[in-house]
Amino acid sequence: MAQREDLIVDGYFFGSFEDADAAVKELKNTTYLNERTTSMNKAQLKAVYDKMLDEKVFKTPVGWEYLKKLKKRLMESGYAEEDVRPIPIYVNFGAQKEDDTLNIARQYVRPSQKRKYTVKDSLRISIAVNILLVILVLVMFFITLKSDNPNILNYKEVITNQYASWEQELTEREKALREKEAELENSGG
Repeated sequence: MAQREDLIVDGYFFGSFEDADAAVKELKNTTYLNERTTSMNKAQLKAVYDKMLDEKVFKTPVGWEYLKKLKKRLMESGYAEEDVRPIPIYVNFGAQKEDDTLNIARQYVRPSQKRKYTVKDSLRISIAVNILLVILVLVMFFITLKSDNPNILNYKEVITNQYASWEQELTEREKALREKEAELENSGG
């Protein structure tokens, strides 16, 4: 069973086991990244730093602390503070007014989440999709009927046509054979 000590990672006490597990993973990632970044030049180091910020790799104080050390290394290597992006923290600390929180949340809501569909809208979408499906089924039947390959809708017609063409071909060959026989009888006889 999990213990209270399992919530402490790198000197931080987390409120849930999920957060503590995330911090443990981030601690392992920071150790790995620290080994890999020691030999990088300042441009490579800045590219790695920017990519970590873009991909939001770190979400706990353990990762943020590593980013802070990396930012310090960049500034010591010659970058000005304005050239190195600040570390974004996507967590609220302390209480805010409800209106402020709602305004901030509305800014980050995707446009598709802003609009609520009414029953009328759902009905229109359903009818449009059903009409499209009926049209697709009709097109499939049309293609099936016009196809030369035998299928359940036109197998009798296709097989009859095939036998008729074989019969015609056989009749033509038989006629050509009789003509050759007649020639042979006339020339040999």
